Amino acid sequence: MAKRILIADDEPTVVALAKEKLEEQGYVVATARNGKEAWEIIQNAPVDLIVTDVIMPMMDGVDLYKEIKKTPRLAGIPIVIITDNRIFRESFQTLGVEHFLPKPLDATKLIHKVEYIFTCAELDVKNKQCLVLGASGEVNDEMVKILQAQSCVVGASTDPIEFISNCLILRPRVIFVDILIKGDIPSREVIEALKRFTRLGGMEILVFTQFAPEDIGSMQGIEELRQSKNDCLESGATKYIGRFTRMTFWDMVKDSFD
Repeated sequence: MAKRILIADDEPTVVALAKEKLEEQGYVVATARNGKEAWEIIQNAPVDLIVTDVIMPMMDGVDLYKEIKKTPRLAGIPIVIITDNRIFRESFQTLGVEHFLPKPLDATKLIHKVEYIFTCAELDVKNKQCLVLGASGEVNDEMVKILQAQSCVVGASTDPIEFISNCLILRPRVIFVDILIKGDIPSREVIEALKRFTRLGGMEILVFTQFAPEDIGSMQGIEELRQSKNDCLESGATKYIGRFTRMTFWDMVKDSFD
């Protein structure tokens, strides 16, 4: 039977696109313009997953979440919160929310999140759960496909802060970190941050690059690649698995899932 998803958001164009894309994947989708409509739908028909914005008229996402969680027959429904507000995110995390999507709602990210949640519900997530942090969304998607083909439960991100947060919430068995992550939090600092948490002590950190030396084009670039690899290993990464390629990737990492 097809899974039934409810999307609550007061932006009709965004909701319509998300509904169309999810239905193309075989899901049954209901929509609501605010928390009050969403609450009425949930009470009258079962849903398998709820995706809700925070700021909505009549009833906001906070009140909707609280109503759901205090109703025993509904409390187990997975809920995804749509927000780009850090304070909102942290507040929901204290309430027990594990799943978030940034605004504006992106249909592709929504599909990945939905598939991830439903897969987690069906598989032994402690055995083959992993997360990917890569500089390229395209490479992330390739890695996700390969890992999913091996029955792994996979989440991917290009945002170091989101990635660290997901690691703390999900405590995956294996993570993959691109050694050339740029920006405010480079790869080395991501690994250092994760190593500070004793609850993540058994997690393998496999670092990789999407670039071959010939792709970089200069000795300076090659040296940067080498230095980034060494920095990640010195910061506590388990091992460097080399350049990502579709043909060799699983052979390089499968021992971590035995």
